[in-house]
Amino acid sequence: MLMTSTAPPTTFIRDLYARMLLTRIVDDYAWRLYKEGRIDFIASCRGHEAAQVGSAVCIEVRKDFTLPYYRDLGVVLTIGMTPYEVFRTYLLAHRQNSPLGEMDQHGKQYAPLRYWDYHKHNIVTGPTPVAIQLLHAAGIAFANKLRKASVVTVAYCDNEATTEPDFLEAIRFASLHQLPVVFICEQDSIQPRTDTSLPPSGIEGLALPAGLTHQYIDGSNVVTVYAAMGSAMQRARQGQGPTLIEMHITRLLPNLDMHTVQEESNTNGTRECDDPLVHCKHYLQTQGAWDEEWAKLLCTRLSSEVESALQDAIRDTHQT
Repeated sequence: MLMTSTAPPTTFIRDLYARMLLTRIVDDYAWRLYKEGRIDFIASCRGHEAAQVGSAVCIEVRKDFTLPYYRDLGVVLTIGMTPYEVFRTYLLAHRQNSPLGEMDQHGKQYAPLRYWDYHKHNIVTGPTPVAIQLLHAAGIAFANKLRKASVVTVAYCDNEATTEPDFLEAIRFASLHQLPVVFICEQDSIQPRTDTSLPPSGIEGLALPAGLTHQYIDGSNVVTVYAAMGSAMQRARQGQGPTLIEMHITRLLPNLDMHTVQEESNTNGTRECDDPLVHCKHYLQTQGAWDEEWAKLLCTRLSSEVESALQDAIRDTHQT
């Protein structure tokens, strides 16, 4: 997807808002499964929606390769995984897996956790170790460069991955060979911001290799994320080498009321900086493109669709 210097149309931003809202709703319903004891593991992406949706919408489905990490629900939904498939993934994993190191009743170790197994859209299943997928991405990008294919590989991670040797090895290899790859680091924090400024970069102490474009942006602003990702994808397709996009994110607590999905607000003004949905709403309001009735109908429709997908997934899992 080529980028221009002009801002994207508001109709497109409303579509991004809808995708982020879908991600929020699916995340909340997944938490309901966890609270009910139907699944053993859940990693909320609440607060990550802009970083995930705004970047994934730039990926060419079935052409580019995507290597998400375990929290990237918004990435896989944007690429094409359905809420039903997400819930089935969680429910089947509950039947097949358990925390690493535990044994079943027959003394056999459980299978390792697998994240986002969705090969039909070129999503590469993520491993449990937090940085291995970055090396895999560099290898895939190297193979595509040898084939002279106009394919970009996108790999996601969080700030824990930046402390692993695999992180530096992946970006060094990609930079050395000027590979068509974009690395996205979701620098998540549980501490809310007190103003609109970004805290210091989480990788300031690392010696980044020459030939790597590095950007540090606000991961709660979907317009900023979309622009940065579009430029990175364009550079990769034009043979201009890899990009590392570091996105600051404040991870929000999951919604405790799973039956309604409403935008929260607080009195100190920090939530506008932290919550991607509120941030996008305010952007649309400044453009004169926010419609309260549209937003309510959208939330009602998506909530109903996700509820139906959940019930279908529960039924089909029981029948399997």
